Amino acid sequence: MSDASLPIRVDSTFRSWAKWFFPVMLVVLLSDQLTKWWIFSLEERSLPRWLAQHSNTGVAWGIGHQMPLVVTLITMVLIPLLAWVWWKQFRPCGAWENFAFGAVFGGALGNAIDRVGTQLGRLEGVRDFLVMDLNVIGINYIWPTFNIADAGISCGVVTLALLSFFKRSVSTAPDSRAVN
Repeated sequence: MSDASLPIRVDSTFRSWAKWFFPVMLVVLLSDQLTKWWIFSLEERSLPRWLAQHSNTGVAWGIGHQMPLVVTLITMVLIPLLAWVWWKQFRPCGAWENFAFGAVFGGALGNAIDRVGTQLGRLEGVRDFLVMDLNVIGINYIWPTFNIADAGISCGVVTLALLSFFKRSVSTAPDSRAVN
């Protein structure tokens, strides 16, 4: 039997996590990059009120904006660390953990692409464009602009936090089979 005729075996554990992690990661990453490209290709004055063209060389709320190279270097360290933590701790957990980490990782990669582009002189920071004006619901605040990558990271982290509370309460429930 030649090597070409050997069936390719895919481990069932690979399929269980990969079908949740990779599609979510790719959807977040691609939608982030495509929306950034699209919004920043338009004339700014033609955008509706809830869209803007804003660049941020820092992280959330502009923290570290004076040191874009440092922020980029930290990002380049944190992404492999994030991948390692996911691979070792969360990948075996289940569908929701892999779904959440896919969103976080896709968002981290999306913003990392912008940071590297900034260092190469092609961009001026992470491209943010979504505006959330809370005045329409009676709160006198306009949230800092953000993007699809930020939303993916935030939703993934919130999902992981909720899962940790849920799973902890299930795992600490008394076992009916326990011997006193």
